Amino acid sequence: RLESLGKGIGSCARLQVLNLNFSGNQIQGNLQALGEGVARNPQLRSLALLFHSNRIEGGLHAVGQGIGCCVHLVDLLLHFNGNQIQGNLHDLGEGIGRCPQLTNLALCFDGNHIQGDLRSIGRGIGRCSRLSQVMLRFAGNRIEADLNALGHEIGR
Repeated sequence: RLESLGKGIGSCARLQVLNLNFSGNQIQGNLQALGEGVARNPQLRSLALLFHSNRIEGGLHAVGQGIGCCVHLVDLLLHFNGNQIQGNLHDLGEGIGRCPQLTNLALCFDGNHIQGDLRSIGRGIGRCSRLSQVMLRFAGNRIEADLNALGHEIGR
């Protein structure tokens, strides 16, 4: 269960690298506890959460808030393709924007139920002046892809 996993991660006092790959399983629920566990590890430098092809529904806001606590983060890889995640990207974008050391970013959310636009993701990326690699994949969602607004926010 994601709740137990999140609590366990939160109890790891000196965690600097977290790489979880649970892709292609039947995991249900939301990401709330996992995001809270990430938030309790502000010293993280590398975070990879690979949960594509499961049945995860929500809690993306908690993951964004957790990422925002990790100000030393250099590498961030989120793969949640093919789930049932709902909501918007505001907290995820805000969290990314609080990671000034970030150099590598990959966000893959193809085939979910995410709504809204990409402005907050653009704002977050725009605040990360050290980024050298960025991959954004949001195909098959309900996103209003105003690429002008995304580009404007990134370029600020």
